[in-house]
Amino acid sequence: MKTRAEVLADRAGFESKAAGTLIGYKMDQRAKEIQQSVPAATVERVGEGIQVTFPSGLLFDFDSDVVRSNAASNLAELAGNLSKYGDSNLLIAGHTDAIGSPEYNQALSERRAEAAARYLIAQGVSSHIATAGLGEREPVASNATEAGRDQNRRVEIAIYASAALQEDARREAAGR
Repeated sequence: MKTRAEVLADRAGFESKAAGTLIGYKMDQRAKEIQQSVPAATVERVGEGIQVTFPSGLLFDFDSDVVRSNAASNLAELAGNLSKYGDSNLLIAGHTDAIGSPEYNQALSERRAEAAARYLIAQGVSSHIATAGLGEREPVASNATEAGRDQNRRVEIAIYASAALQEDARREAAGR
């Protein structure tokens, strides 16, 4: 026979798993909405979150941290989706290619992440937003070719459950 502690631990494990399933379902739905409304971005489900990747050339001119006017519609569409759900946190990461010094690329990637965050905030996104510049440290392609460098210049936005969404999911799971 299980002890009371073991029964409670089993229940907590079930509720935690059920809460994760609920969060996953909500993120699946949000990812579909983002993919439909922001077709220029790559949208992927990662764990219990969503990763939205914009090629840097879509958002910024070469060697610039100013959001391009023709890219604004893509960020505005994403902002519209994010504004519907204030229960998500965001991490915006800027990346560069390996042209230029690592120090310069680090600073450029930070400025680009911050520019994207400022734009989303100006569009009414109220989620908690953290930014990070990763410079040239996480390439997704070879920097030996222009095509590879183009792929490495990107901005990634990770969307993940806030503490409030996690708590809501736990309460919902416990009530089932």
